[in-house]
Amino acid sequence: MDIGLYIWYWLSSMILAALLYRPVKKIIYVGRVRKFERRVKRESTEEERMAIEKKTIPIVVVLVITFAFLFNKIVMGKYFLGKR
Repeated sequence: MDIGLYIWYWLSSMILAALLYRPVKKIIYVGRVRKFERRVKRESTEEERMAIEKKTIPIVVVLVITFAFLFNKIVMGKYFLGKR
């Protein structure tokens, strides 16, 4: 694997992770808030929502970075490292 392709792999993976961060965070955050509200059988307060959002961030970061790198590995492996 030449250095240009290696740099492109890392750069495109980080860009994909950055683009996916906000929508994935919103999806996971809404799901966690709804689950919390069902469990306590009441509306959540702003402080509870902020606490849930803070707990959501590490989950989202790991999920998005893992997906971006695996996705790029599959795509680049198929189109750039395949049989020539």
